[in-house]
Amino acid sequence: MTNSKKDSLELLKSDISKLIEKEIEDNSALLRINIGTHGGTLVATEHRRESKLTEEKIASATSSLLFLSSQILHGALNQEISYNLIAGKKVYLLSILTETITMICYLNRELAELEGLLQKYINPLKDLALKISAIVETSDVIKEEVFVALKRAIPNALILAIISRDGLPIKIQSTMAEPMLSAMSSAIYSLSEVLLEGMLEFSIISAENGSIILHELDERRILCVAVPEADEAKIGGYVAKIKKIISTST
Repeated sequence: MTNSKKDSLELLKSDISKLIEKEIEDNSALLRINIGTHGGTLVATEHRRESKLTEEKIASATSSLLFLSSQILHGALNQEISYNLIAGKKVYLLSILTETITMICYLNRELAELEGLLQKYINPLKDLALKISAIVETSDVIKEEVFVALKRAIPNALILAIISRDGLPIKIQSTMAEPMLSAMSSAIYSLSEVLLEGMLEFSIISAENGSIILHELDERRILCVAVPEADEAKIGGYVAKIKKIISTST
């Protein structure tokens, strides 16, 4: 990524951080807001208190949660997701999916219920997510997103998937069932590391007329790319493309 692109992305993240920081300051029940891409990359975050999870882990877990929630809602009711609300004893987690981003908000449950959860928080936070989504849509954030870059660089890919190391789907384009693909990719990746007795960089599973490439994205995520190609030289070219995309997106 060029310095000018890095500067513009940092400026964008700063602008988004200011928006969510003001939202937290203006609403007493809000404890944290995290913004991420569909591929699980952190865009911006602000919070009143620390979390045991890293900000990056929250972003990738939110993407997985919204992906699975969206799939089950579409499968059961044939409807698009509006939001996901999780109630703990002390905290509400409100997650929202838009065309370009994921957003998760941590709320103090007692305060949120006293102030009116739906009118005071859910609807305004959905509006905030749409506002941030519109900002991100016109920026380089989506252009630099790994999943989008892979689709552009490998248009003949049969499978494109970003998966958590725990085996949860984050962002997937595949005719294979997402949970099965995620679980099997994660298992193969983990077993490979066991046999290596160390960290795996990439793995190639080859057949007569096609190959699957599993590649480390970062410490939280794995890439899975399937192509209709078995020629070693061409597979090496795909691996090189993947490496370049990863290096330029981080």
